[in-house]
Amino acid sequence: MHANAHKIIAGSTFRRNVYNMVPQGASRILDIGCGNGALLLRLKRDKGCTELYGVEMDAGESRTAAQEFDGLWNVDIERDDSVFAERQGFFDYIIMHDVVEHLYDPWFTLQKIRSLGSEKCVYLISTPNLHHWRLQHEIMSGKFPYGHGLWHSGHLRWYTPVSLIELLIIGGLRIDGLFLEVPDDISPERLKPSGEVRRVEIPPAEFQAGFDPERIYAVEYPKSVAAYMPVFYAHKIIALCGKGDLITEPAPMTYNCEGVDSLRKLMDLPFDVYNPPPMHPLVGSWC
Repeated sequence: MHANAHKIIAGSTFRRNVYNMVPQGASRILDIGCGNGALLLRLKRDKGCTELYGVEMDAGESRTAAQEFDGLWNVDIERDDSVFAERQGFFDYIIMHDVVEHLYDPWFTLQKIRSLGSEKCVYLISTPNLHHWRLQHEIMSGKFPYGHGLWHSGHLRWYTPVSLIELLIIGGLRIDGLFLEVPDDISPERLKPSGEVRRVEIPPAEFQAGFDPERIYAVEYPKSVAAYMPVFYAHKIIALCGKGDLITEPAPMTYNCEGVDSLRKLMDLPFDVYNPPPMHPLVGSWC
């Protein structure tokens, strides 16, 4: 591996949880939105992964790492997916780390990306969690400060665990696991409270120091939301998926509000804050 590749790995955020979900020696990996290629480079160096491919709109960001991969395309996959015409069903791992929130039509785009995976393909999809308390605090304060990080000005879509599940099902994926990325400054007791929880403070009590008392809010629920508490602490959601069945023919969905609504009714998911979907907190990561 070229020396510059090691520098890229050392100078980049370690996407630890997604990295951990890719097994040693995996091959035929496509990283959509690969940035500077750090995740693929780490998989190649530390796990011996092979047949690595990336998609990145910013040609400058990905140029240095391109020589380490079997293919790298600088395209907007929503506007031009022609480069994949001969790679239908080719990939065994497709990673979309912080991508679906940037998509204009995530439903249709995911349906097309689904077709690139083999029948055994593993799809790893990560996205910011709109129910994270920091996002909720700004909203409750009447603000939405687009900028860096969770507030990235390129974010076009926002997801809670339930709305992400809806997207994945419409995209033709089978959900094999749903995970919550939780920063390591959260105590386990907060994630598994004993007894009922009907009052949720934003910010949580352990983060209120330094906040204006007039900007500390509380939400009162008529029933216990104890099982949902990990969601309020999670800054990201990760879905581990397989190739499922399409519930509708692939078609643009952005302005098809009636179609999206009818699909939601067809799914009839039972989940809400009182009855959340099965999720597994992953503590110790901010990436």
